[in-house]
Amino acid sequence: MIPSKSKFILLKFVLITLLYLNSCVTNSNATETPLVSTDLPSILPTLISSTSTNTLIPPIKLSLVPPTKLLFVRGSLEVDATSTHDLILLNLQTNETISIFDKDHEIDGQTISLSYPSITWSPDGHWVAFVGNDFSKPFWLYAYEDIYIVKVDGTELRRLTYNPRYNKRDIAWSPNGEYLLVAMGINGSDLYLIHVDSGEIAKRLTSSGNNYVATWSSDGNKIAYLEDSVLSIMDLTDETLHQIKIPSDYGILDISWSPNDEYIAFVSSSNDSKCSDISLININTEKIINLTSSEYHEISPDWSPDGSKLIFARSVLPCDEVIGKENWDIYLTDMLGEEQEIVSNIASLLTVIWSPVPNLEIGKQYTITDLGENINLRTDPTLNANVLKKLSAGEIITVLQGYVDADNYYWWKIQTEDNTEGWVAELANWYKLLNE
Repeated sequence: MIPSKSKFILLKFVLITLLYLNSCVTNSNATETPLVSTDLPSILPTLISSTSTNTLIPPIKLSLVPPTKLLFVRGSLEVDATSTHDLILLNLQTNETISIFDKDHEIDGQTISLSYPSITWSPDGHWVAFVGNDFSKPFWLYAYEDIYIVKVDGTELRRLTYNPRYNKRDIAWSPNGEYLLVAMGINGSDLYLIHVDSGEIAKRLTSSGNNYVATWSSDGNKIAYLEDSVLSIMDLTDETLHQIKIPSDYGILDISWSPNDEYIAFVSSSNDSKCSDISLININTEKIINLTSSEYHEISPDWSPDGSKLIFARSVLPCDEVIGKENWDIYLTDMLGEEQEIVSNIASLLTVIWSPVPNLEIGKQYTITDLGENINLRTDPTLNANVLKKLSAGEIITVLQGYVDADNYYWWKIQTEDNTEGWVAELANWYKLLNE
């Protein structure tokens, strides 16, 4: 972006940075209420642009991928205050793509565009939050930014925040669905918690003015963020910090915390390489593992919900040839670096993230986590169905049937340890694969 936008834009525009710098969330259970309150101001009742599959090559070897969806941002290589991007949903099972938000939209007298590649799923998998710019203002008044939410089918676009003077650089939805973790500020950037139901600031977490990228632990009790070359892990219960020094030759640009909370994946560009790579750091041993190392740019790592795999984007052309020819492939890799290409030739891809749900699989057994304590087991896949029982943390279930998409949740028919059968809603991190 323009110089006064501060160095964060270079951090968040992962692809762009590397190209330019290195190459020249029940009625009876509060945890099952809808994640987005219906009393938020409705800005646009319907926003669904189109469905198209002709720009993507069909995914291959889908048996390796659970039923899932990918969300990605694509746009131009113009790194300035007027760059706008498309928000695209891809169903890996059907190869259907939906344009959720494409370029400019006139809303309440404003021309709103998705200007940053930072996007985040709600833990129920039905909503997406993003930062929108009001480009009806003169370009030198670019700091007219707010957070918007939209359903993944492109409907019910709503404005969440009303503090446009704060630049908002990175956003992450909390595992319990109650907050957005936002990196924002007027000059620098600090971390804040924002209520999803009201858009109001709940708490300021940092004050250095130098915090641009952050991520949640799976239980929502901790956050990890970058400050210079230090990876800081904050326990939100008491705000204590554990800091991990990253070697100076790693230029870290993005981070993603594994569902088992053991590893953080990051994008780095070492001093002696033209290319960006994907690495892992074990937060207990502080050991760094280089997961990819090639002649191509590799960016935007995101964990599968079970934590066994990562997706990332890789440039089609080698690092020294990619400028102006910005096509990207999406790859799947395991912890050993065994790779599988799943989508080919996406033009101008900036960010790709994995849907947190649906992730359960028929026939498999799962344990209810602490985050999923008191899940309602219902007679039918709807919030209006009768409650058979409440499930307890540590209880083992077997998935029998599903999923059914209803009432803004993905529902699965399960059997409990006492052989009771019923339907439960799935949210991210409510379930853990047995013996995982």
